[in-house]
Amino acid sequence: MADDLALLVSELITNAVIHGSTGRGSQVHVTYRLLDDRLRVDVRDAATGRPRLMRPTSLDGVPRDYGRGLIVVATLADRWGVTPHVIGKSVWFELALSSEGAGTPERDAS
Repeated sequence: MADDLALLVSELITNAVIHGSTGRGSQVHVTYRLLDDRLRVDVRDAATGRPRLMRPTSLDGVPRDYGRGLIVVATLADRWGVTPHVIGKSVWFELALSSEGAGTPERDAS
């Protein structure tokens, strides 16, 4: 679980730094919460817009060098989504803390 957690946090922070910057002085905030049976991590930036899953290849079949971050999140996280804020947004994910909580990933865009 530690490896998945590190990779997921890294992907979302990288996305926030690259795509969530609103100019000089932009900040990225990472918070986490322990819920009953899962860990929830939020990565917040000041940019508007809604991140979306991208295809790993372009329409002509050529592999992309970018755009895989949310595919990794969607694959490894038990749940993930986007929460809009007055200024910016948070992209969050949850990991089950026990095998009983794991199962079919649920997607939520709350």
